[in-house]
Amino acid sequence: MPSGRTHDRLTLWFLPVVAAGSWLISRQSDVSLVLSGSYLFAGLMFGPDLDVRSRQSQRWGPLRWIWLPYRRCLRHRSWFSHGPILGTVGRVLYLGLWLLLFLLLIEGAIALVQGGNWNGLSDRLGQHQQWFWTGLSTRPDLGLGALLGLELGAMSHSLSDWVGSTWKRWRRSPRKTARQRPVASRSSRT
Repeated sequence: MPSGRTHDRLTLWFLPVVAAGSWLISRQSDVSLVLSGSYLFAGLMFGPDLDVRSRQSQRWGPLRWIWLPYRRCLRHRSWFSHGPILGTVGRVLYLGLWLLLFLLLIEGAIALVQGGNWNGLSDRLGQHQQWFWTGLSTRPDLGLGALLGLELGAMSHSLSDWVGSTWKRWRRSPRKTARQRPVASRSSRT
C-alpha cells in the first residue's frame, strides 16, 4: 500500500491529465475546472483513507473530528470506503449530513437572534433547498463534473492501493521458474 506522500504525488501528477481529458471531452472550461478541482479535493482531502487516521483526515484541521464517526463505523479498505462509486457516494452523503446539521445550527441561531422567529426558519430552509435544486437543475453538467472528479480522485487512490498491494504480494511469493529437474542420486549416476 503506498504511503500518503505517494498518493499525494499521484494525485498531482495526474491532475494535468484529468484537466486536459475533461476539457477535451466537454469543451467547457467551467466543467473542466469543477471536475479538476473536485478530483484534487478528493485526492488530497476527501478520499478513501478518511476511514483511518491519515494525511487526508489531518488536512481537515480543526474539523477533522467530523470524520471520527465515519472512521469508527467502517473497516479500512472496505467497499464502503474504498469501493468504486459506493465509497464516494457514502462520503458525499456523510459530509452532506454534516453540512445540513451546520446549516440548521446557523439558521436556528439566526432565528433565536431574531426573537424566536421559527416561522422564518422554515422559509429560509426552503430557500436553501430551492437554491440547491435550482442550481443543480440549471447546470447538471457541473454537478456531474463534481461527482465524476470526486470519483476519479477516489479511484486513483484505491487503484494505487490495489496495484501496490498486488506488487508486494507478487514480490513476496515464490516465483515459479522453469520446471526444476529432480537431483539424481549418486547411485543412479553409475
